[in-house]
Amino acid sequence: MTSFAHLNPDIIETLSWTTDDRVHFAQETQWITYPRAKEVLLRLDDMLAHPRVSRMPNTLLVGESGNGKSTLIDRFRERHPVKIKPSGDPIAPVIVMEMPSEPNEGRFWTELLLSLKIAHRDTDPVQRKENQAISILTYVQARMLVIDEIHNVLHGSAKQQRHFLGMLKRLSNKLQLPLVAVGTRDAILALHTDTQLSSRFEPLALPRWQLDTSFLRLLASFECRLPLAEPSQLASKEIAIKLHGMSGGTIGGVATILKRATVKAIREGHERIDTKILDGIGWVKLSDYGKEALRL
Repeated sequence: MTSFAHLNPDIIETLSWTTDDRVHFAQETQWITYPRAKEVLLRLDDMLAHPRVSRMPNTLLVGESGNGKSTLIDRFRERHPVKIKPSGDPIAPVIVMEMPSEPNEGRFWTELLLSLKIAHRDTDPVQRKENQAISILTYVQARMLVIDEIHNVLHGSAKQQRHFLGMLKRLSNKLQLPLVAVGTRDAILALHTDTQLSSRFEPLALPRWQLDTSFLRLLASFECRLPLAEPSQLASKEIAIKLHGMSGGTIGGVATILKRATVKAIREGHERIDTKILDGIGWVKLSDYGKEALRL
């Protein structure tokens, strides 16, 4: 009798599900913990618990596209969900929004109001939207504002950048609210447009994964949660080298590759991921997108 020792106990039951249900499960996002993720979440927890002072701690979470920034923020928000007081009033400790495609103050307040699920008109004056957003942030007792895609600040003129970053500084000061800016390496350049603001943001990097023991442990953690009846030996030399090359050393790349490979293995009754399965998923690395476009 097969013991399925390669799987976490809660995954074993999925092996008896229908093919469609197993495929659906394989396509879901699985939280995989790793040392750097724990460090980042602990840093964010400390910021959230920080007493309100005139100069709140801010963090710049930096990483390549697909290297787990958004997943970490989603995980953090899940750990600090919206709660409803007995009075019916909401408490939302963590507010996550996306930076507009350019440093436009009016669009910023619109994006923030959308993230707060507050009805408003896009044509409202900037000051009205700002007052509305700040009022709601105070009402829900927000203790942290996360701004994703902060590198979009660079899409404006130097004057726009300075004005926008000054607005962020005033927002943090006014509400005594820690800010978490999230973006690619360009985010460092964006924040350095304002030296006073850049000094307030402590960089927190998510570097690309190297082909080392940490990466092998990551692959082993993934394998424990794949709904496949046979061990894939993802941490073996041949498959690990292949996965690292295909993913470009990003955890998001690894996760997406393994989702596709798992679905293919399930549908073909293969029950494990090997190099043949990986070669058959039609994967194109992000860095190779330009080359593929030239072939069209």
